[in-house]
Amino acid sequence: MGREEKAMRELPKSIDADVVIEISRLLDDRAKSAPVPVHKLASMISNSVETDLPTASIEELIVEMAMTRQLPMLFDLPGADTDNVISIALARAT
Repeated sequence: MGREEKAMRELPKSIDADVVIEISRLLDDRAKSAPVPVHKLASMISNSVETDLPTASIEELIVEMAMTRQLPMLFDLPGADTDNVISIALARAT
């Protein structure tokens, strides 16, 4: 067969399906070339979806889901003077 099967990582018990669905919807609705603003999306989701997940956990889910879609990401940290955009293709090449 030659193909290695990748084992999915075990998700924490506290994962909220509504959060995963909302992240998926927001990522699928974005232009593929526009960077995903990780912190901004996490804040939007934590304000629009009733969840006990902390913002940091939502950000981790966004990063994982954006990586599987090979989307560029913008790490738009609050209070930062500049934005940090990371393209998955460029990150893999280094």
